[in-house]
Amino acid sequence: MPQIQLVADLPGHSAAAWCVAFNPSRPLLASCSTDKTVRLFSYTLPSDSTLSDPFPAADAATPKLQLVQSIPTEHKRTVRSVAWAPGGRTLATASFDSTVGVWEEVEAGEMGDEGVSGAAGGEMEWECVTTLEGHENECKSVGFSADGGLLASCSRDRSVWVWEVQPDADFECIAVMMDHGADVKNIAWHPKEEILASASYDAHINVMFDDPDGDWGLFQRLTPTLPAADLHIPHSSVALVAAMGDSPAEAAANAIDVPPLVEAETVWSLAWSPCGRFLASGGDRGGIRLWVRMGSNPDSELHEVIHTSAHRGACYALSWGPGGAADGAGLLASAGADGRVIVWQVKALTGDGDVPGATIEPVAAMRDAHGVADVNSIAWNVREDGKGAGLLSSAGDDGSVKVWRVVKD
Repeated sequence: MPQIQLVADLPGHSAAAWCVAFNPSRPLLASCSTDKTVRLFSYTLPSDSTLSDPFPAADAATPKLQLVQSIPTEHKRTVRSVAWAPGGRTLATASFDSTVGVWEEVEAGEMGDEGVSGAAGGEMEWECVTTLEGHENECKSVGFSADGGLLASCSRDRSVWVWEVQPDADFECIAVMMDHGADVKNIAWHPKEEILASASYDAHINVMFDDPDGDWGLFQRLTPTLPAADLHIPHSSVALVAAMGDSPAEAAANAIDVPPLVEAETVWSLAWSPCGRFLASGGDRGGIRLWVRMGSNPDSELHEVIHTSAHRGACYALSWGPGGAADGAGLLASAGADGRVIVWQVKALTGDGDVPGATIEPVAAMRDAHGVADVNSIAWNVREDGKGAGLLSSAGDDGSVKVWRVVKD
């Protein structure tokens, strides 16, 4: 049975770490924090690194990581979210000071799989090229669209903003959507299309797109309704039961229960599958829901197909990457207030019903991933060239940033 193995415990922030993001084209990992800094870590892959096996042997050589720069951002409060643009030369930050910062690398040196080298002493230089204003309260999440042409942000002010990226670091706001009734916690772009999902304290998920008239707007509001199903773990998965169960009784029963949904719950996290067919959401009561897209048109609706027990506290973060079973929809990683990191295998089902089905099963878990602290963010390394596949990073309330991989037992 696969297990989650610690690769690196990186130099931590001086306050809670909120978000981690791997660069899509270069060996870099970014993190952000309440200390108002962004940290950049480089990694060097082993020369015998194998990309074809999603679960390497436990004794396989590990990547080497190091802190290469700490960027003292110009934000006045917590930096809550960080996101790379495709190409990896632009970085966006969302802050509780209600602004979004856009950073570009200047006088950059060569970047290769051996690590990072810059213009001065191996250090890269990053410049804040623009600060986007407009939100009235804390910004909670930021992200670039798949082609990098759009940037979205969300806020406690209940709004979702979409900005068009133009030459010379110019950004034009093309939409402000106020369709949520409360704090917007998270946004997630579709991996292939200009479709945007947002999660909110109002217990809804909004799905938005650019309609045929050229106007951005809401085309579907998802309301979670399915009760949580018990999570059953095979008797042979001793390590998995030990990592996910809280009591001997649970271990004996091989079941971990999330209480049935009795009232609306905050939706904390979102992640699209690499194929774009599924959307995963994480709720305040710790469950994970899967939604399936019913077609390939931009306005194809999504339907809820699974709600599984998962975490003992809120599911704060989700990240979906390729890998796992050949016939699967990729590996989904989750993290939450219970301190656990869990990796799931998702598979699509074919059948005669109107709504396609799916299965989700845990394949590995790590309890107390950040000690007694909440795990606030989780991110797979999904580089365009496939290098470094299988690396997983997390950020915690303890300020630390960790890198993991799933290995064969």
